[in-house]
Amino acid sequence: MDYQREKLKKIFNQTQVLTVVGGNWGDEGKGKVIDLVMSEFDVIVRFSGGANAGHTVFTPDGKKLVSHLIPCGLAARKICVLGRGEFFNLELFLKELEDSRAVLQEDLAPVYVDFGSPLWTPYHALFESYIEGRRQGKIGTTSKGIGPLEGLYRLRLSPVVGMLFEPKILRRNLGILYDVLKPCLETMNEAVPTPDEIVSSLVARAEEIKSKVIDTGYFLQEQLQAGKKLMMEGAQATGLDAYWGTYPFVSSGNSAAGGAAVGTGLPPSVFDTAILVAKTLPTRVGNGPQPSEMWERLAAMEFPKAHPELFVKGKERDEFLSSMLAKINQGKADNVEMSQYFQVLGDERGATTGRGRSVGFLDIPWLQYAVRINRPKWLALTRFDMLSGIKTVPVVMQYKFQGEILPPGKLPPAWQLAEVETIKENWEGFEENIGGISEESKLPKIARDFISRLEKLVGVPILLVGTGPGRGDMVIRQV
Repeated sequence: MDYQREKLKKIFNQTQVLTVVGGNWGDEGKGKVIDLVMSEFDVIVRFSGGANAGHTVFTPDGKKLVSHLIPCGLAARKICVLGRGEFFNLELFLKELEDSRAVLQEDLAPVYVDFGSPLWTPYHALFESYIEGRRQGKIGTTSKGIGPLEGLYRLRLSPVVGMLFEPKILRRNLGILYDVLKPCLETMNEAVPTPDEIVSSLVARAEEIKSKVIDTGYFLQEQLQAGKKLMMEGAQATGLDAYWGTYPFVSSGNSAAGGAAVGTGLPPSVFDTAILVAKTLPTRVGNGPQPSEMWERLAAMEFPKAHPELFVKGKERDEFLSSMLAKINQGKADNVEMSQYFQVLGDERGATTGRGRSVGFLDIPWLQYAVRINRPKWLALTRFDMLSGIKTVPVVMQYKFQGEILPPGKLPPAWQLAEVETIKENWEGFEENIGGISEESKLPKIARDFISRLEKLVGVPILLVGTGPGRGDMVIRQV
């Protein structure tokens, strides 16, 4: 790992603010990229999302930390900041602090929360349940109340974190919110707490975070002026951005790189360097279009539940993967079987929901779109090792919509994206297992050529290439 750190130190020597965002529909491995790179930064900042995002990172001595709200920096004893653009759940936040202390077995590095962040209450989750129950085509949310948090905040109805220390203001706000939602909540067969009950519950634990609640935008500006280096940690991904994703099948925050300025209060001029994290084989859960998808979404999401034995290390899993790989290389596997193979190989299950992830082919047009929206300096290509042993790799090269080939970077309206025809080309694969390789020179020539061809098509240098789940399973390329 020392040689990796030396490389990273040279690469990020002149970078004061780095933004790391997802390029697909989430689950790209942003946590691993952040885990690798954050050693070169002083403060780690989440700028969007909420309890609907899950990150898993490891301490230098191998201890596992799973978080949904707190940035990844705790594992490396970095200052962590939950920016104003992040949706805040008090109970979950306190649990994450407690769990982190138990894992690290020491006092935590400073963690700060913005006093203006939208504050979760039970009303938000109940309202989301009400909305989802009345949709004809469900969004497939994580049921964490994130959409109502954003929407009701924009309607000036939701409380914010700072109100935890002003019980009268919090009670007045919740009273208005309850009155507005009451016609909806009364139709539900669920217990609805009163505003007084919610205020009592929240205020009872508010003192536990009082020292952590600050104006994070001002704090981050002070850090910059002091010469500190900041890493901005995105949640979800470009395809789930509220404005630039596949609306309405999106999350409710600003997931693209531009959201870093909105969610932190820092001026756009400081955000000059971004890494776009893209999965070699993109995945998606919930509902919404994914043009390169191999298998019908619902079936793919239910597959791990129907065959749990395949997602546990052992003889059944090994035999399944071996036989399916042989079938793929003989040209006898259909798209469903290819999806099942990659789901099992990559253990494609959601960290937050446990749902199976639906796998797609490598998708050049979507990446070209994500590059246009985020304008990253580099690309991080994760799970490249998934292609090990595949002789011929189908790659989506173009989208055809209403009889015309779309130019690079252009998409039809999101509600028509499912109508595009994907034009594929078979790329030469590599028979060698590249799992765990961390030096570019040790990759097979076909694999190196594959990467070079991809980066020319998307127009961005590929800095990082993931070759496995381990901390050191990452190639840092010369770009």
